[in-house]
Amino acid sequence: MKISIVGSGKKVAFLVESLLGEHHNLTVINQDKDECLALSRVFENITVIHGDGSKPFILREASVGNSELMIAITNTDADNFVICQLAKKMFGIKRAFATVNDPTNVYVFRQLGINTAVSATRIMSEIIGQMASINDIVKYLPMEDGKLQLMEFSILQNNSLCNKKIVDMKLPRNAIIGCIVHGGKVTIPNGHTVISAGDKLTVLALSEVKKKVVDIFSGGDVSVH
Repeated sequence: MKISIVGSGKKVAFLVESLLGEHHNLTVINQDKDECLALSRVFENITVIHGDGSKPFILREASVGNSELMIAITNTDADNFVICQLAKKMFGIKRAFATVNDPTNVYVFRQLGINTAVSATRIMSEIIGQMASINDIVKYLPMEDGKLQLMEFSILQNNSLCNKKIVDMKLPRNAIIGCIVHGGKVTIPNGHTVISAGDKLTVLALSEVKKKVVDIFSGGDVSVH
């Protein structure tokens, strides 16, 4: 996928490294000249443009119209909004993603057509709250502004779920086990799949049933990722 990214700082370098690992075609627009040079040296397979990504002529110079996704991760909500709006309305990019520094702006961004608006502050508060109440959680990702939870549970030897079928776990209606990883092998489970020690289960659940899901998996020694 061809992706355009507007932003600066370590978060851009982290994102670039992650997306390159998925073999995406990346263009980065950054106002900091020194950071542009550093990005060009570290990541040889990306296009780096020095300039203000909230300006149409810079976006045009970067050929963002060829992108399938725009990601705006500057430190200013207003700039992120303008970048995404320009990408969609002027350059015809169908999908736009923005980070939002003020959590109260998430709803506004979405109402005004930004496909995905994520508040790092809100996500961090969710994670801290989750960690404070459930010490076993290692990986936890709130999605859709906290309405949906993605969790990964590691089943250890003395967990009460060992040797149980999924159908016998009595998971809430709005929760599902998406996959099980054991010894490097990935399985898409069904109701008759038996849980074993060493399994890693990826669970998707609506927020209102998150506690019930965690209670089920915490009936013994379990790690939540």
